[in-house]
Amino acid sequence: MTHQINYSLPCISVTYKNGTYKATHKRNNEKTYRKNKPTDFELSEFMNARTVAEDLINSWDLVSNDGWELIGSGHDADKWYFIATTKQFSKEL
Repeated sequence: MTHQINYSLPCISVTYKNGTYKATHKRNNEKTYRKNKPTDFELSEFMNARTVAEDLINSWDLVSNDGWELIGSGHDADKWYFIATTKQFSKEL
């Protein structure tokens, strides 16, 4: 028998427009978390997107005793996507 985890992990989308990366996580109908950051031309497109996503998870007020980290990423033609989890949950994966 396999161990199944029924856990919904937060997804962060990152867009780029006019020299700014914008990370967004829509928590529910009442709450959306956002963080903006200008392009750092020393970094790749991926690292700029990852950096603003990390800034977002470090600033939101979602409950976690040990903090959050990004565990996955992907992209399409318009956005980067990152999956976040608590550091404790990440150790259990």
